Amino acid sequence: MKAGIVGAGALGALFAHIFQRAGIPFSIYEKDQSVVDEVNSLGLTLKENDIIDIIHPSISTKPGILTDADVIMLFVKSYSTEDAVKDVISSIKSDSTIVSLQNGLGNFEAIAKHINSDRIVLGTTTIGATKTGLSSVSLGGKGAITIGSSSADSIERADNLFSEAGLQFTRVFNPHIAVWKKAVINAGINPIAAILDIKNGDILQIPYAMELQKQVVTESVKAAKAAGIPLDTDTMLKEVGEICLKTSANICSMLQDIHNGRKTEIDSIIGVVIETAAQYNIPAPVAETLYLLIKGLESKKTAVII
Repeated sequence: MKAGIVGAGALGALFAHIFQRAGIPFSIYEKDQSVVDEVNSLGLTLKENDIIDIIHPSISTKPGILTDADVIMLFVKSYSTEDAVKDVISSIKSDSTIVSLQNGLGNFEAIAKHINSDRIVLGTTTIGATKTGLSSVSLGGKGAITIGSSSADSIERADNLFSEAGLQFTRVFNPHIAVWKKAVINAGINPIAAILDIKNGDILQIPYAMELQKQVVTESVKAAKAAGIPLDTDTMLKEVGEICLKTSANICSMLQDIHNGRKTEIDSIIGVVIETAAQYNIPAPVAETLYLLIKGLESKKTAVII
């Protein structure tokens, strides 16, 4: 079985190393020519604790590099999901399995616009990774993987790939619940860490940050429950705290994006929570405030001071 990776960001780079170590053939499609050039020149570096590992993967800006991939992992930002699928769809096998472990809500719907839903494996991961350069990544913390699909064949393919890679994962009947859970976790960590410019674990050391986390998770769970997703506030608060602890050294992707002047995934995380809450007339003032603050930080670099 050959794997394909779309996007050489933090998780894309990390999974490249995981596949390399397991002896799984794979290739990477990355749109950014500067990333491809540096990886081809210097290799792809992973720092895990004090160990540094460098690999030299097959990587290209041409989607044809994925032609013979059986399972394709999507690791692009949620706002780029549909564009990425449109980029590769004419180059990939008609029966390849597409796996999304991306952040945010709405990725399944974006993929399903162009690929039969039976070919999609939807999931989440709480593995932490930080991109430290165009061709380097640092492991921020180990975490869980959850996957599910409407197709037995597709989930079996993903199962076989992850098992061969030595990854621990859980198969679930309804992956949309897991995706909502991950969105609530992200809502309780990413915007707070990004606004305060702190690592995930630092949230646990700041009472005010903890209170923000409690309030936004509570609002998010109310929105999810209204939409038919059976989540529990106390359980989610406990889980968010555990993820903060497990990924304590991690600089979350939203903070990485702010540091690098990039667009964040706030729309597919907090934005969807706000939209869902509004749909059911549920107040979400903390979520709305965090959303506006992140949008303000996104715009900060382009603001004109008069």
